[in-house]
Amino acid sequence: MAYKKGKKIETGIWRLADSKLYLAEVNYTNPSTGRRDRKRKTTHRLDLAREWRKTQATDALRKDIRREKRQRAIPFSKFATEYLEKWSRLEKKPSSYKRDGYSVDRLNEYYGRKSITNITRKDVERYVAHRRQTVSKATTNRELCCLKNLLRKAVDWEYLNINPAWGVKQAKEEPKEFDFLALDEVDRLLESCLPHIRTFLTLAIYTGLRKGELFGLEWRDVDLTKDNRGMITVRDTKNHDTRYVPMNKKVRKAIESHPKRIVDGKVCDTIFCNEKGRPLNDPRTAFRTSLDDAGIERHIRIHDLRHTFASHLVMKGVDIRSVAKLMGHKDIKVTMRYAHLAPEHLQAAVDILETRE
Repeated sequence: MAYKKGKKIETGIWRLADSKLYLAEVNYTNPSTGRRDRKRKTTHRLDLAREWRKTQATDALRKDIRREKRQRAIPFSKFATEYLEKWSRLEKKPSSYKRDGYSVDRLNEYYGRKSITNITRKDVERYVAHRRQTVSKATTNRELCCLKNLLRKAVDWEYLNINPAWGVKQAKEEPKEFDFLALDEVDRLLESCLPHIRTFLTLAIYTGLRKGELFGLEWRDVDLTKDNRGMITVRDTKNHDTRYVPMNKKVRKAIESHPKRIVDGKVCDTIFCNEKGRPLNDPRTAFRTSLDDAGIERHIRIHDLRHTFASHLVMKGVDIRSVAKLMGHKDIKVTMRYAHLAPEHLQAAVDILETRE
């Protein structure tokens, strides 16, 4: 089909003359013939034209130009089950797999028996609008993220040629309010807590490790020879990056005094484990009892101990980038939620302008 090009939008993309359609074009060397070939596609949206061209250009560099294939019709619910069992369960952490399960339950209620080949961007946007009427932005965003990943995998597995959820934006979430312990509350908690979770709480407060990171901590991750204080290697992180957290004296003392569990004549790998050598479950009940014994009546979660770590670092003048690195934040915007705790440091920063050499 002959196309009459109009205004050039960018490299490889034009507005068709006398039309509202966009033309995307990619040139490549055919790996079978060695000749230069060209592929074209028209679409009514610029973002879809860009996505198609980016995909085709990437494939051309790999000398693996995709041929349009007939989409494979399959009910959404059936493919969602395949996605959970053959991808999410195998490739994601248990907590993420569990979250995907919740999202798929809600998605199945809406799409159910509808074939994934019949799902359009409009369907996705309608689902998002529907959910925003009844649940929070955060919940809607998690479900939209799951749907995007699910349909992207449908493209990878050649059920679909294009992801209809691509480009649908998540809602901007307002930062959640958080609570943290005052220093005197920290002291009371560690003095009155149940003995079997004292080391766990000490590390949570003075290292800022996530709950899952603490549960996964092994003896091999603790180096007591480093710089006379020690270093903790955090391997199983939320962002899949290894990070290193220095110990202070309280953390070192807690680890040195923590008994090693022996099962069948061998020391258990995991620091926090039960009598059978398995990693501890969530010590929520013991934590609540310890809070009560310390006279802390307001609702404090284990995750708030991580907030306690970051909050007191900021209030003592530690710069935000160092806090972000210790916390394992990929995006410093997440760490900026603590910046308001140190307004005096902002004042000191602008006061520098008044100084004269």
